[in-house]
Amino acid sequence: MAKERILKGIAVSKGIGQGVVFIYETKDVEVAQTPAPVQYPDKEVARFLEAIARTEGELNNIKERINAETGADFAQFLDAQILMLRDRDIISAVSEAIEQEKTNAEFIYHRILSMYAKKLEASKDQYLRERVMDIWDVGTRVLRSLAGLTHSSVVDVPPGSVLVAHDISPSEAALINPANVLGIAIEVGGRTSHTAITARALEIPAIVGVENMLAKIRNGEQAIIDGNRGIIIRSPTPGRVQFYQSEIKKEVEFQKVLSPYCELPAKTRDGRQIDISANIEFFIEYAHAKRYGAMGIGLFRTEFLYLTRRGNPSEEEQFRVYNELAKKMKPDPVIIRTYDLGGDKIFSDYREANPFLGWRAIRVCMDDLDFFRTQLRAILRASVNRNIRIMYPMISTYEEIKKATAYFHAIKKELHGEGVDVDDDIQIGIMVETPSAAIMSEQLAAHVDFFSIGSNDLTQYVLAVDRGNERVSHLFDHFHPAVLRLIKQVIGAGHMAHIWVGLCGELAADPLAIPLLIGLGVDELSMSPVAIPKAKMVLRALTVPECERIAERALAFRSAGEVKKFLRRMITKEFPAIGGIIGGAP
Repeated sequence: MAKERILKGIAVSKGIGQGVVFIYETKDVEVAQTPAPVQYPDKEVARFLEAIARTEGELNNIKERINAETGADFAQFLDAQILMLRDRDIISAVSEAIEQEKTNAEFIYHRILSMYAKKLEASKDQYLRERVMDIWDVGTRVLRSLAGLTHSSVVDVPPGSVLVAHDISPSEAALINPANVLGIAIEVGGRTSHTAITARALEIPAIVGVENMLAKIRNGEQAIIDGNRGIIIRSPTPGRVQFYQSEIKKEVEFQKVLSPYCELPAKTRDGRQIDISANIEFFIEYAHAKRYGAMGIGLFRTEFLYLTRRGNPSEEEQFRVYNELAKKMKPDPVIIRTYDLGGDKIFSDYREANPFLGWRAIRVCMDDLDFFRTQLRAILRASVNRNIRIMYPMISTYEEIKKATAYFHAIKKELHGEGVDVDDDIQIGIMVETPSAAIMSEQLAAHVDFFSIGSNDLTQYVLAVDRGNERVSHLFDHFHPAVLRLIKQVIGAGHMAHIWVGLCGELAADPLAIPLLIGLGVDELSMSPVAIPKAKMVLRALTVPECERIAERALAFRSAGEVKKFLRRMITKEFPAIGGIIGGAP
């Protein structure tokens, strides 16, 4: 009997999954160099082009299936691969090399793809390095087509499986069936990898970055994915199994307790209404938001419309997604955050030593107004539904608000001139996630309709801590008094200007933080859909006056540790109904 072993990775999708290991492997196609008939190199080129066409047909079929079963934004993962497949430079280079070298298509194609992959692997940008898998996914399909072979698929994963792989390509990740796959563990990747994004959207527990995992785990053995702690346990002991079965049972029972809260109003015990909204990345997640009782979409992250392709999405492509989402969520609001990526995520030769402090988000849009224009036109056209709001990310100066707002009004005038109906009363807000925006919030509030505090980035910038850096990540803590005092300042500034103030980020869903945030006066909390019922449960146990007293005292402490210790003690004392779930435990 195999000995239990715990392998560490990066938690990317929460939950616990226990099942039988299914190792998903796509064996490389063996490529040998063979001479093509000297007098018929054109036939070898034709054979290569036919394989390209067949592969494109395969990908389009998968795209149509996913589009019908899961949603258009999932299917768009495949657009990037189809664009790679059609890449004129690669096709021309392969065709010319076949004719010049009189060599078989497989050998030439493999060699040229290797050159492209090496360029990406050498990049300092993690996102571009992760796209190497896209190249080899497409390339392997073409090579198998040239060899007359079929392509294996995750569709074959049986029920009750823990899916284990070195990596899973976008076209395969889109085929994962949550009814069969109970957990996912991947050797490579990060939070922006296609598998991680898909797992979160499908609510499958998942971890990535488990180095050398395939050498330490066997097909068919039992395994547990702990997506909360970021570990996979192979061949768990009976005691470990019992522990996790108890954890799963507790979670199932707790979900039953939470279920009624999906339908209940988001109000404190003494009647204060707090809007609880959903953060989503994919259109299809609107169904999760509705199921869990969201009062709208507090944050629609539009960047994945860009990351699923090599080029930028057209106005029409964006409009279709925004318009359909607004229709599905009516009459509840949908807050669309404009482009929030930067130099570390753009397909160009531009590189930065510190992209988180560099050319990103609104700064990119201000420097490329044509790029910004496309998104604004799409959003404004969809605003005909009268429930869309716009939010600008990474604002650090008044000048950015002034310029973005002036350009917004120019685009609105342009659409009016074309006879396009738009919402003239559409709300425009900003993400308050930089220290400068928080400190200047009193001055900025007069120029926007709402604030949404981005607690993740605000904490990172205030404390000068990259939470992805394991050497300093222990310093990253939302409960640091400096962060909390800025949150209070922003809420106060917003209310003085008679605008509403929300908060999105991990802090919004933390049961320990909710009483504190209510005491600070927040109007809206936006979080992952699955976290909404628990947040409502906490909210409905609170009274505003006591939350205000707790918040006032919490701000006086010197450290995050002292704040959390105080909050646990006071919440357990004043609100015993939720004492058992504070600190993130079920």
